[in-house]
Amino acid sequence: MRVLLLLLLFLVTAPALAQEPEWRTAPEYDVLMRSFAFEPDPIRLEAGRPVKLRFVNQGQAAFSFVARGFFRAARIRSGDADAVRNGVLRLAPGERRTIALVPARGRYRARSNNLFHRLLGMSASIIVE
Repeated sequence: MRVLLLLLLFLVTAPALAQEPEWRTAPEYDVLMRSFAFEPDPIRLEAGRPVKLRFVNQGQAAFSFVARGFFRAARIRSGDADAVRNGVLRLAPGERRTIALVPARGRYRARSNNLFHRLLGMSASIIVE
């Protein structure tokens, strides 16, 4: 009887768990990549709610946004997952890229992949509450 109740509960809740987030209505949030800075810092997001992070490289060089723990914990829209490889997003000068995801609660670090850029302050905190 208990097994039957568990199975029934699973069948009722499974469709809700499998639903794809409503990406069309997700708010957009700009993350600016400037020479030796990410803005804003900290990046504040709401846990469990879909968001579109629009990364904008405003510099004259290629920049990377490395946030392995953040991207690993988030649920990334299937079409955007290819842009974030091993938790690294790379943008050419002037390039813009939007990544839709559902962030997981936690505190994360983001940084540049370039040591020189990091030393000059190209890092940020990501706070998901």
